[in-house]
Amino acid sequence: METVETLSLEEGAEQLHRLTMELIRRYQFRDWNQICCYGISISQSHILNALAEEGDLTMQQLARRMFKSVSTMTRVAAQLVRRGYVKRRRDPEDRRIVQVSITPQGKAIVAAITRDLVETQKAILAGIPAEEWPGAFKVLEALAGGARRWQETCCRP
Repeated sequence: METVETLSLEEGAEQLHRLTMELIRRYQFRDWNQICCYGISISQSHILNALAEEGDLTMQQLARRMFKSVSTMTRVAAQLVRRGYVKRRRDPEDRRIVQVSITPQGKAIVAAITRDLVETQKAILAGIPAEEWPGAFKVLEALAGGARRWQETCCRP
């Protein structure tokens, strides 16, 4: 019978920190390696993904979703506009509001990058027994949910 080591909250938090830092570093390298070959930055890729998933967003909504300032998002979005991946338009009723939407070219690059990243995920999963996947996914979902709940309460302006 396998024994499960019980960790204190402090020990668990330290182990979670160490493991997530390693995972984040490796995924950042993977993302940089695979996304930047398309001629866009990781920040630009995150914007394209947000627009592909959620549809049109205001610059304010986009900045909030990316945890960046509106001025930073405006600069990054301008680069995507020049490449033809997004469009910006002012709200006709309130000219201060800028809507951002993804173009068909933007959707195409998101699809290509997603295909590449899914292939990477297949290679990673291939080294893990398939019967362990559901447990891993459940843990990742729980961690993502916990991080989301923490961000919703910790970082409000």
